[in-house]
Amino acid sequence: WRMIARPLAELHAQAETWAAQVDGSVINGESTVGGGSLPGATLPTALVALDMSSPDIFTANLRSADPPLIARIQDGRVVFDPRTVLPSQADTLIDLVKRTRQSDS
Repeated sequence: WRMIARPLAELHAQAETWAAQVDGSVINGESTVGGGSLPGATLPTALVALDMSSPDIFTANLRSADPPLIARIQDGRVVFDPRTVLPSQADTLIDLVKRTRQSDS
């Protein structure tokens, strides 16, 4: 429940920090809670959005990274949801996005 309970202001601050590190922007979005106890439920969140020339290729490269990183494509942009990332994983996420972005350019 720790991830579900994160305040929106905290998520927005985290997204702003990440966006600055990966040359992205922050947009409003929804986290899908899912699972058996809350099927279909959503929560407001702040997403980090990246404008990529080939979002499908970029996300495929992220999935092939070590460790793999799962992102989604929304409205033609690659997005990451801070609600789904543990604090101990944040540096790895940023590093993978930066490395993948460099190799895609």
